[in-house]
Amino acid sequence: MSEDFKKRITVAQADYTKSFIQNVFLQRTIFFLVFLILWQILSSLGIYPKFLLPSPIEVLETMFFGFIESDYLFAILESFRRVLLGYILAVFVGIFCGLAIARYKILDNTIGASLTALQSIPSVAWVPLALLWFGISEAAVLFIVVLEAFIPSALGVRTGVHTIPKEIIRAAQALGARSIDLYIRVIFPSIIPQLISSLRLSWAFAWRALIAGELFVNGVGIGQKLELGRSLADMSQVMSMIIIIAILGYVTDDLFFRTIEKKVQKIWGFNK
Repeated sequence: MSEDFKKRITVAQADYTKSFIQNVFLQRTIFFLVFLILWQILSSLGIYPKFLLPSPIEVLETMFFGFIESDYLFAILESFRRVLLGYILAVFVGIFCGLAIARYKILDNTIGASLTALQSIPSVAWVPLALLWFGISEAAVLFIVVLEAFIPSALGVRTGVHTIPKEIIRAAQALGARSIDLYIRVIFPSIIPQLISSLRLSWAFAWRALIAGELFVNGVGIGQKLELGRSLADMSQVMSMIIIIAILGYVTDDLFFRTIEKKVQKIWGFNK
């Protein structure tokens, strides 16, 4: 075998190994397979009782029967209805609040600073206040969702407006753009990339706030199913709900919002 042929084989093997390692789908598949195998082994060893650490097969069986009986599907749809309603309200309020904060310095010094402080408060900390104000009702859940989700939208819009070069604003004003026309032609198009990132962050906050709120109120959402599993010591249901929350979070954030964010950034020239 010639040296040149050996070199070609070595290069081909290196390229194959590199492409194998860099295949994202394959990486994730191997990771989850290893995770499931380790989970199954740990469950089979009996270190923890079955009611505390069920096997992956038992959790999958619980999920299967939960969807067959339509309980889980109805819980997902009910939670999505709540989070979408709260999210839409939060985005609407957040955009107008962000524009007002960016426009008036006194609002930025007062409300803007307050929003930055409020953003650090976990959503579960608002649950006692929401229950006292609205009772054990859906209004309490919506209050928590809106309160948590509107802050990233408002702060994101404020940041987007502040990052617009003043020369662009002055040039638009010199060409006759005033008030609403200035917002439509200059400000809104300029803040769209930042706005999309803020909407993505707001969705993550809304989703977390929803689960936190549903844990403490009546209903048939994902949070209620999670709490029901805890109260019945049904760890299979608890872990099923956690897996469903993770899957829904991945689909909405990584496959939906991140895709839109990348496309917008590409259109605006941030990514090539």
